[in-house]
Amino acid sequence: VRALPRADIYYICSPNNPTGAVASKEQLIDLVAFAKEQGSIIIFDAAYAPFIRTPGVPKSIYEIEGAKEVAIEVNSFSKYAGYTGVRLGWTVVPSELKYSDGTPVRNDWNRVMTTAFNGASNIVQNGGLACLDDDGLKEIDE
Repeated sequence: VRALPRADIYYICSPNNPTGAVASKEQLIDLVAFAKEQGSIIIFDAAYAPFIRTPGVPKSIYEIEGAKEVAIEVNSFSKYAGYTGVRLGWTVVPSELKYSDGTPVRNDWNRVMTTAFNGASNIVQNGGLACLDDDGLKEIDE
């Protein structure tokens, strides 16, 4: 990580598609520390996290202490629930993530998202909610 040039944003997909490479806890700890030092933001794409089976390998950047201060995580129902094609996902922008002037990043994120997108249709949102109820979670687990 230390060999990377400074950037405003670092994008990491773990596990990676198409390679399947997964960032270790140690690598993510180093990345979070590096982003803090550089004043950078990490975009952590966790869409393939359901495929992580190795104990101790983080499925979320937020398993790393301090990540809420430097990272945005994006995810999707595509892999968790076989919910491909309808494109329903979520983004976590912690209130702890701030620009150098102390302004929360989530304010700008919300403004851009609500201006640029109309959101998922009601039927798609209801399908996502069904994935999260007791029966849906049981089926996903199976």
